[in-house]
Amino acid sequence: MREILSAILIVMVLAGTTLQGCSLTAVEQDAIRRAWEDRDAERARECHRAGRGFVAGGCAGGGGP
Repeated sequence: MREILSAILIVMVLAGTTLQGCSLTAVEQDAIRRAWEDRDAERARECHRAGRGFVAGGCAGGGGP
């Protein structure tokens, strides 16, 4: 019984520390959002240079046989 309680306690502590590492501050969230916006803007420029549109993170249209 003591081993079971010890194992449960260890799992709870590990889960708590792991989940705590997953949280982001507002500043970190803003930095990530800006990085994704910059990446999407660069991809959109690449698509437009190729004569294609930019939809949902990638080039669209303008292709075909």
